[in-house]
Amino acid sequence: MTTRMARRALGAVALVILLLAALAGYLWWRGPSEASRQVVYSVPPGTAARLAAGETVDVLPSTIKLTLNQRDVLVIRNDDTAAVQIGPFTIDPGQRFSQRYYNRGTYELMCTIHADQRLRVIVE
Repeated sequence: MTTRMARRALGAVALVILLLAALAGYLWWRGPSEASRQVVYSVPPGTAARLAAGETVDVLPSTIKLTLNQRDVLVIRNDDTAAVQIGPFTIDPGQRFSQRYYNRGTYELMCTIHADQRLRVIVE
């Protein structure tokens, strides 16, 4: 084997190692692409009318627990004819709200569905 061939082989090996390192860095930087679990709640039709009539509705629990390690995403779908307010977000009729939490903690949100106007999300 000549010196020239040895240099080419060494260069090819170095190029492969560099490409593998670049691919590994990209995959690490990108992180997980999708949540593994969605926690879905639906606001059924007639909820706003029932609330306006003074009824107590049991649409959402007052406390929702999510798991950070499972990359949970909270999804609230509004199937009613009136908008719903969850925290700073308005969910119009036919729309859905998705929230992924990246840190553990307890999040207190304003919620127009609950009588006390509060929704607690606990991320463990």
